[in-house]
Amino acid sequence: MIRVPGLWLIVVLSALTFEGCGGGSIAAPPPPPGLTPVLQTISPNSGQQGGRAFILSLVGSNFITNSKVLWNGTGLPTTYVNSSLLTAQVPATALAAAGPHSVSVANPGAGSSNATNFEVPCVIDPPGPAVAQTKARVGAYYFDGWSGPLTNFHFNGMPLGAYQDREPLTAWQDSEGCAVEQQLAQAHNVGINFFVFDWYFNTAITANGENLNSALQITHALPDRHGMQFAILYVTGSPFDVDPANWSSAINEWVSYMTDPAYLRINGLPVLFIINVGSMRQVWGSAAGVISALGQLRSAAQAHGLGSVYVVGGFGVPDGTMGQASLGAGFSIAGTDGYDAIAFYGYPFAPPAVNGSLPFSALAQAGQWTWDQAAQSSPLPFIPTAMSGWDPRPWNEVEPNTGFLMWYTRTPQEVAQFISDGIDWTAAYPQLRPEAAPNPPIVLIEAWNEFGEGSHIVPTKGSGTSYGDAIAVMLLGP
Repeated sequence: MIRVPGLWLIVVLSALTFEGCGGGSIAAPPPPPGLTPVLQTISPNSGQQGGRAFILSLVGSNFITNSKVLWNGTGLPTTYVNSSLLTAQVPATALAAAGPHSVSVANPGAGSSNATNFEVPCVIDPPGPAVAQTKARVGAYYFDGWSGPLTNFHFNGMPLGAYQDREPLTAWQDSEGCAVEQQLAQAHNVGINFFVFDWYFNTAITANGENLNSALQITHALPDRHGMQFAILYVTGSPFDVDPANWSSAINEWVSYMTDPAYLRINGLPVLFIINVGSMRQVWGSAAGVISALGQLRSAAQAHGLGSVYVVGGFGVPDGTMGQASLGAGFSIAGTDGYDAIAFYGYPFAPPAVNGSLPFSALAQAGQWTWDQAAQSSPLPFIPTAMSGWDPRPWNEVEPNTGFLMWYTRTPQEVAQFISDGIDWTAAYPQLRPEAAPNPPIVLIEAWNEFGEGSHIVPTKGSGTSYGDAIAVMLLGP
């Protein structure tokens, strides 16, 4: 996602990019002839036995126009993208037998690269102690922007750039069921109870082969979610606003997910998160219009035997409700427009902006300020959000008005402590909890996998499992 202070938006076409997140792939000059290719990583890196055909991406160096991808020594139809990236068509027959299967690259007259394994069947981590934690119901926002080719602008600065250490252990792309299933198990094993998937309307405008609702669709289709629940975050804002003419179709899609037994419920009702109550007011024209729209959603859920829908709203610019001085205007809109609770995705950072790094404590203070604003002004239950970081250097996402490139340092222990502080905050303000004790409090993490902006806790090649491990230790502690 791309941040405007207080609101997080995804940009899907290079013509719409904002704050320096450009489109296209990173070109690399062709290598001199006769060099042996080097294979660095593949995506995806595992699959289910008997799975479907797919496109395999290979990142490395010294690739040439007639390089050939080898699967267990047999050539696959190969496409040269640039000297650092190849793609290959893997047929379903390649997944018929259990692996691991060897993947390598051959250059005519220069030999073959090192080999890496493609695992078949999908390897799922066994449950850990934190799956049984009861300290809190912990959710993490899941950015569903990693299903396209590695030339998609969301991958800028990472597979072919300086921040390759952000690669998930499940590989860059989550467009196949194995990667999503592995991440569900990883999250639950460290004590996370549910994902909140970003959901986008009008995704037909998306460039370069990306499905912005891919991981949500895969999760819904999986026979085993490994104990995880899931919910939807409706990402408002142009070009993703659902207009009145399409509202019924959006409702039907949401309700189809809500009938899933694994769909998240609060007070016994399926939950819909909406990223910006201000955008909803703009689309529907008035508080009465929003109340009517949400009423249609609740009536549709009732018709499917779901009782109603518990709607959680957030807010931000451009409507002016998220600011550095006060959040009162946003709380007022949420209170009058028919929402059941309030939760944020991200939030404004504490001034002043700098050109460089700030300590994680400054980001935590900004988050705690939003919680304190809720304690002062929220007319509705409030779910605290702990950001897991902010480091947008891969996307060169500069601060508005200043042009500064700013990021926060972080450690696993600092992130875990921030989440713990959110749990403690709910104890201090029990009247703002969506569900009263003895139900555990609900807290949110932003985010599980925001790689481009450096707010991620998914296991990666750079940090291993350290962030999840720290969260598990915290949730299992006193």
